[in-house]
Amino acid sequence: MGSCGSKMYLETVTPQETGLTPVKLTDHDQNSVVGNRSDVYVGNWLLSAAAKGKDHKWDTGRRLAVSPDGTEIAYVSIVDNTPNIMVKKTSQGSPSTQRTFRRAQNIWWGEDNRLYFNDNTGSTSTIGSTDARKGSLVKQLTSNNNDWEPALTADGSTVYFTRFDTGGPSVWSYNLKSGELTNCTRGYHPTPYGKDTDKILCARNSNKGNSEIWVIDLGKGDETLLLSDTQKGFSDPAVSPDGKWILFVSNSLSAITNKQNTDIYAIRPDGSQMTQITYHPAVDCSPVWSPDGKYIYFISSRANKDNKFNIWRISNPLD
Repeated sequence: MGSCGSKMYLETVTPQETGLTPVKLTDHDQNSVVGNRSDVYVGNWLLSAAAKGKDHKWDTGRRLAVSPDGTEIAYVSIVDNTPNIMVKKTSQGSPSTQRTFRRAQNIWWGEDNRLYFNDNTGSTSTIGSTDARKGSLVKQLTSNNNDWEPALTADGSTVYFTRFDTGGPSVWSYNLKSGELTNCTRGYHPTPYGKDTDKILCARNSNKGNSEIWVIDLGKGDETLLLSDTQKGFSDPAVSPDGKWILFVSNSLSAITNKQNTDIYAIRPDGSQMTQITYHPAVDCSPVWSPDGKYIYFISSRANKDNKFNIWRISNPLD
């Protein structure tokens, strides 16, 4: 039974989520799933910003990825006090296999069946990759910088990532064939826009600190503001396989607890039909699509009194 006030609401869904029928794919007592906390501070550039003047912020990051064939998911887990990447089948109750033995965060599962991630093992954060299904050898792609959040283009040619320096966060690209590094634009959390290798989504913070989502066409040199609000932050965009919807994370005021939390939303690429999908007072974050577009996977601290994260799946409720 659910409860309000200072107690955790333990139902898997709220009244507004009727029909979603979320399926829990992990057990928090056996799998330490890392989510995007709304109660931690990790640095100005990685934070989505305040709601109604209150200090409600959350750290961004790709904590979840789905294999190109849709049969497996990768997630970040704490193993021996260290974040690493685990892989499991998308079915309930299936075991997880540890795929990295470093300090690995922010995953992208490429069409080449390699896991791209940022590696914080050393004194800097570098971009690396490893085979998603065998071994644990890591190929290092960048070095001697502070690089995060890699994302591989659909054609496998380019890795976009975030580089942090004294001037703030910026989006860079790494050409896997030539090794060429390019400073593309300001912002963070780059996400390839479908099959277009020159078009990305990214987050930027406004002058007031609220995170916004931008569409950047690097080929044409066009930059378009997709989402901005003085009372909300927006982060973690993910384009649907058919290109008709973009998932993202934003804050909302829970009707159950009357407190701010993060939920999953969607919007059309032209900026219309902004739709809230989840309404739970727990933290919902890191939304990703199944390759066929039938499902949405996300991480949530719902339905347990200790606010531990699990991986959940819902059928795509959008038209």
